Amino acid sequence: WYTRLMCRLAKRAIAISQAVAAPLPCPAKVVVVYNGLDLEDYPPGLDTAAVRAELGLPADAPVAGIVGRLRPWKGQDRFLRAAAMVARQLPNARFLIVGGVIFAGGEAYEARLRQLAVELGLAERVVFTGHREDLPRLLSALDVLVHCADAEPFGRVLIEGMAARRPVVAFAGGAVPEIVVDGETGLLVEPGDVRALAAAMVELLKDPECCQRMGTAGRRRVEQHFTAVQTARAVETVYDALGLKT
Repeated sequence: WYTRLMCRLAKRAIAISQAVAAPLPCPAKVVVVYNGLDLEDYPPGLDTAAVRAELGLPADAPVAGIVGRLRPWKGQDRFLRAAAMVARQLPNARFLIVGGVIFAGGEAYEARLRQLAVELGLAERVVFTGHREDLPRLLSALDVLVHCADAEPFGRVLIEGMAARRPVVAFAGGAVPEIVVDGETGLLVEPGDVRALAAAMVELLKDPECCQRMGTAGRRRVEQHFTAVQTARAVETVYDALGLKT
């Protein structure tokens, strides 16, 4: 009822993706404006070796990572199950879980994740970084960024990973297909299909040239569609159309 009321009262509604816009009961009022970021925060040439050494990751190991606060819907448990499958094919692979507990009750989920890593035989292969403020540096330590959230409304980390020139492996749910171009800036698989997720991770981790090519394409896509300047201008356009000062 709240959403219906707000749509009725609003002159315009701004949605951060088509996936968010689709269920709103006022399609004629909805304008999609994608989130954006400052590309200067993601410069080339970060010292990958130094970051890996800091995290205890071998310099020559293929590394896949997931980024996001530790919540069940973000899918870190699915990432670990996929990682176990990857490790059987790539014994030298390592895995990074970036993110911490923000909301009350998250401690129990983190404890389950750490126990799951032990049960899957990944205790020596997985690094839990906790909450970090230096995401561009951490992304530089990855070969592949993995995203396996449920019905992601946008997924800012997707454009962050692409800005850092990293290919994405993700579930093709929510807004993800609006951001990641399958076969061009990453690989998308059916939501919930952990085996397919693992297979896509292996495919890219075995092919550094493909990773580099997709990473370059991802950076270019962010430059074209997901910058903070583009977001601000799109919102200003909405305001201007309503006769509002910006």
